[in-house]
Amino acid sequence: MTTPTNARVPLYLVLLASTLTACASWQDRPTTPTETGPVARIWRKSAQARDFERFTRQGTTLTAEGALELDGATVRSTPDPFPSHTPPGTQTPLPAGSYVFGSAVSEEQPISGGFDNVVPSFDALTPPGTWVRLTLAARVEGQWTKDYDFGVWALDKDTVVRHSGERQEDGHGKVLTDTLALKKKADALRMTVWLFSSKPGVSPSIRALSAAMTDTSRTAPEETSDRRAWGTVLEVPGRSQLLYPPDGGVWCSPTSVSMILAYWGKKLGRNELVVPVPVAAEYVYDQVYQGTGNWPFNTAYASALGEGALHGLVARFDSFAQVERLIAEGIPVSISIAFEKGELTGSPMARSDGHLIVVKGFTPEGDVVCNDPAFPNDETVNVTYKRQELLRAWDHSRRSAYVLWPAGTPLPPGALTFVQ
Repeated sequence: MTTPTNARVPLYLVLLASTLTACASWQDRPTTPTETGPVARIWRKSAQARDFERFTRQGTTLTAEGALELDGATVRSTPDPFPSHTPPGTQTPLPAGSYVFGSAVSEEQPISGGFDNVVPSFDALTPPGTWVRLTLAARVEGQWTKDYDFGVWALDKDTVVRHSGERQEDGHGKVLTDTLALKKKADALRMTVWLFSSKPGVSPSIRALSAAMTDTSRTAPEETSDRRAWGTVLEVPGRSQLLYPPDGGVWCSPTSVSMILAYWGKKLGRNELVVPVPVAAEYVYDQVYQGTGNWPFNTAYASALGEGALHGLVARFDSFAQVERLIAEGIPVSISIAFEKGELTGSPMARSDGHLIVVKGFTPEGDVVCNDPAFPNDETVNVTYKRQELLRAWDHSRRSAYVLWPAGTPLPPGALTFVQ
């Protein structure tokens, strides 16, 4: 492993890359620190922990491994609560009765301190002919909101159109593609997963459900680094999004995912995890969003490859000290950043409304070594960003990130704050 130095960026690259449009959404609201303790929390339920045994199930059952699947004896075919499942290349939804479905509802999870911003994500295997859907509700001032719809996911692109929900907004909040932004703080959440199949005897499988929560009224306290990861740089292959015109300029998300997949493919000896950037872009594309920046679609794609060789989730962090614990254990992450002119020294872009990069290590001084896909070719994506500048750029997404790690293995202690 080596620690690269900062690269000088020619002016023509700055001018070229400044034309890139946003490839990941973010929200920016004033924050006021009013409490102590973690700001970002993760709710996660998994087959491995046998968490789905406590879900309320209709038309679903558990496999021997604890995953959720359709129950052939109790599935339903009508009435479909989402009569909008449309195959690709047509405007006509699948006819009622041509597929079956079931659901599983989580326990009501109290969240100490509350949250007003949440991104759900999931690990799912969806064989051809099957798909899944997530809904999420929050408890605000003693009342449950409606179940907000986060759309349809399927790895197979010939079954149904993969898409987020149409814009949803009411008195409690609104869904911005992959993020529920509440108008007041909630103190509990409840998630429902829906499983669908148009092929007899074939079922999707749910391995994990997650939700990354933040109280946007607070600022995360900066944790002191133990410096264990300083001087460590993981060998994540470099890939540029700019090699794929005309759409590559907005492919920062699938390009970052493909870099992490290539890393794990080599490390685990799983060649099926090594995918070209255009393939990753095709399989995370959101028809409603009309782009590849849907965060949970990216982690769902990565965790579906190799029959579930990896776990994946959209996470929220409080500090780079947490990321260092992942790097120290050989786990790179992709973070979502945004910045204005002059705010990120060494960036190939003059500014960005939203951009995904891969964090792969830290210099001996604690600055952040990255693969930034906005550089013009694979050989030039390696860059070191100043720690505090990158932290401020990361703040725009509430320090959101993609985390992918080998299936069946735990994350290192202290890397994320999980609610129990």
